[in-house]
Amino acid sequence: MGNMRKKLIVGGVVLAVFFAFSVSLGKKDYTTNQSSRINPKVAAEKAADEKKEIEEYRQKYSLNETNPTFNDFMIQAKEGIVVDAENGNVLYEKDAHTPLPPASITKILTGTVALETYDMNQKLTVSKHAAGMEAYNMSTREGEKLKVEDIMHGLFMISANDAAVILAEGIDGNQQTFMNKMDEKIKLLDLKNTTFKNPTGLDEPGHVSSAYDISKITYYALKAHPEILKYMGDKNEYSIPKTDENDAHYWPGHVSLTMRTYPEMLGAKTGFTDTARNTFIGVAQKNGRKFIFVFMGSDRGNEDARALLNFGLSKI
Repeated sequence: MGNMRKKLIVGGVVLAVFFAFSVSLGKKDYTTNQSSRINPKVAAEKAADEKKEIEEYRQKYSLNETNPTFNDFMIQAKEGIVVDAENGNVLYEKDAHTPLPPASITKILTGTVALETYDMNQKLTVSKHAAGMEAYNMSTREGEKLKVEDIMHGLFMISANDAAVILAEGIDGNQQTFMNKMDEKIKLLDLKNTTFKNPTGLDEPGHVSSAYDISKITYYALKAHPEILKYMGDKNEYSIPKTDENDAHYWPGHVSLTMRTYPEMLGAKTGFTDTARNTFIGVAQKNGRKFIFVFMGSDRGNEDARALLNFGLSKI
């Protein structure tokens, strides 16, 4: 009987402890659930603040279509635009809102997001996929480690597709993470005619933009990151010295003839595919005042670039 009494007492104590622990857990869960509930008023205020921030952001980098000039015969390109880079006023416009394949002027957003993501002295590793990108490229090799600063020069000066992929894979080796950042910027800037499927601009179904949207990205880039002209506007030869981590790389200068020819040019980004034809971003300056010009879908790129450049110079 004594042993039986002891077992009953021990069992009762165990049950009591277990019950107390269970109650304690229940209270903790309840408390946690209560504290994790979002106050509707707080949530509404936060949503209103976020909406206001987005609206202010969009307003800050918006363009102003105040009776722009239109001349259907001034350029052969399917669409074009000239924008005052100081105030966002649209000076000239031809069918600038039509979604078209942008080719490598896609890289204006790739480079902008890179400026917002990386330290320029940071080194990124070249993947097999990046090293295998078609020309233009920097002739990189799988396993090389290159500074973002050098990659940015390759991206803009020679429109290197391997440069775009190296930047896109640099966050975590997954290009999609970088593409998500590009998509966020597209939404923030309210680019209604833009969907980017890759960071290079190579033709892909659904990869489209418009002259208006591209000029808006460029306007934002010049305002938020004026140092982008360091890469868009380098006319000199460029070399990457050989180190233990990378091969030597070299290119003789900017790929754009317009950039090399006209002293008013501050920066350029060229593009071409068989589908997109010639596309172009130019940034020029007169009397210290900058303007942006963009065209898409051209079969005479140099002539259209010159026409829009001269138009901008006559209006600034």
